Amino acid sequence: MTQSELDRILENDPYHIPRKKPREDEIRLFLREVGYHCPLCGKELQSRAQPKPSHKQFQIAHIYPNRPTLQQYAVLYGLERLGKTSEDFENKIALCLSCHDKQDFKTTKNDYEALLSIKKNYLQKSALHDAVDELHLENDLNEIVNQICKKPTSELAVLNMNPVRVADKFEDEDAPILSKVTGYVIQYYTFVRDLFREKDGKEGFVFNALCLEMKAAFLKMDAISKDKEEVFNQLSSLIKRKTASSNQTACEIVAAFFVQNCEVFNEIPR
Repeated sequence: MTQSELDRILENDPYHIPRKKPREDEIRLFLREVGYHCPLCGKELQSRAQPKPSHKQFQIAHIYPNRPTLQQYAVLYGLERLGKTSEDFENKIALCLSCHDKQDFKTTKNDYEALLSIKKNYLQKSALHDAVDELHLENDLNEIVNQICKKPTSELAVLNMNPVRVADKFEDEDAPILSKVTGYVIQYYTFVRDLFREKDGKEGFVFNALCLEMKAAFLKMDAISKDKEEVFNQLSSLIKRKTASSNQTACEIVAAFFVQNCEVFNEIPR
């Protein structure tokens, strides 16, 4: 293939549109997406304490090239592309300068697919966050979380049960998150249940309504990702945001309660 032939192909491909310089607000989104560190090498891209450094340590890179070279087009031909056009948010990512140079000038199929996978994971996490961010958790949940934080573990009654219903919701490869959830359930389930029972029907709080909201949140996330650990973490983070709690563990305890209480995760047929 000649360069002129490639030029004609790109001109007739609606994916390839003129390059667009990212706006400042878009740049902030790209940096936040990768946690202000290069997703390939881990190098810090920009200090949060220094919004506009004199010398940028990053560039907003195209995952699939905006204008591929002959070599790039041959290497990437037929591979998945993100976004409707090369200038969409889905096809860009923040990288350090050296990783961007390598991605631009030494493109390999493996490197491209690795970066594509990284971006897809970021997009999935964002979709999980957005799917449940508008969930209106009852204000009373804040009080539940606060009481969990204050309760001495020595005063907790260990749940005398075999949490089969929890175990039946996880596959063998989910052992780490199953262990965490089971531990919370055994130690805290009765305590959290009693807190909800005490508040149910008072000052407009309806426990069943909260359960339905948790179920709705799970169904939205489950439609996006089947990664149980990621779903559990997102649900815990949601509870943390909505209750303005600084205690991640307390929020995970509440999330584990709803796993045991059947609102979160479905039983796996055996």
